[in-house]
Amino acid sequence: MNIIHKMILVAGLSIAAFGACANDGDWRTIAPNNLLLIQTPYGEVVVELNPEFAPHHAQRIRDLAKAHFYDGLSFYRVIDGFVAQGGREEGDVPEWPELKNENDRPLEGLDFVPTGSPDLYAPEAGHVGGFAVAANPDAGRAWLMHCVGSMAMARDTDPDTGDTEFYIVIGPGTRYLDRNLTIFGRVIAGMEYVQRLNRGKRAIGNGVIPEKDKRDPIVAIRLAADLPEVEQPRFEVMRDDGQAFADYKKSKKVRDAAFFYRRPPEVIEACNVQAPVRRLIENDNAP
Repeated sequence: MNIIHKMILVAGLSIAAFGACANDGDWRTIAPNNLLLIQTPYGEVVVELNPEFAPHHAQRIRDLAKAHFYDGLSFYRVIDGFVAQGGREEGDVPEWPELKNENDRPLEGLDFVPTGSPDLYAPEAGHVGGFAVAANPDAGRAWLMHCVGSMAMARDTDPDTGDTEFYIVIGPGTRYLDRNLTIFGRVIAGMEYVQRLNRGKRAIGNGVIPEKDKRDPIVAIRLAADLPEVEQPRFEVMRDDGQAFADYKKSKKVRDAAFFYRRPPEVIEACNVQAPVRRLIENDNAP
């Protein structure tokens, strides 16, 4: 018989306990069409795409994966504490026309769950579908935040010049990029492999690694939906509108354990409390 094992993947204080206590109704399944699989020399990186905020960019990365565009290219610009950028580098790609930016969208219609804590870069911060989201209620706009693990499209000076070059945020100090570039996904597994990528030096070529043999290759990028069904990985994300996620956020906000003889302020940052993820693993050999 097949038994489904549920393995919590996103590390954090008490997260395993909350994941174990959460009911199945506290989780949502990620559709295979929104699971991007990046093969690196170190392991597989799994990205959840976000068509709710960036439908055209999400579709572009699906199409690029289907075309095997990235296979054999590299992470050619990797700056410690900033981003890991991959693709084919500079130059026009006529077969992949430039996209209009999707840097923000109307707040109306979103199931926005605020953190209840102040944010340095926006009037409000919270979550939508497990993603960290900033919002301006007065302007009626919302946007994805540049958290560690966010995946976005690189561009030139013109906001509407993204085409194929992507980057993944590897450092926490990039929120100033919010609303200036289009985020279309977030890493939900394998971030440790992104962090292992060989670095360039920001002061030399703005982080582009000049020696091509020192660039880590993109072995392949695939969409889970394009794999045979038996090979498709299965992931679930904790719903951010339920009690389980509310309890998880509280554990991050209220540090009242005896260890904290000086208690931290009761605030949280949306980037640091994105919804937990678990992978469902079938065990065919279970009795």
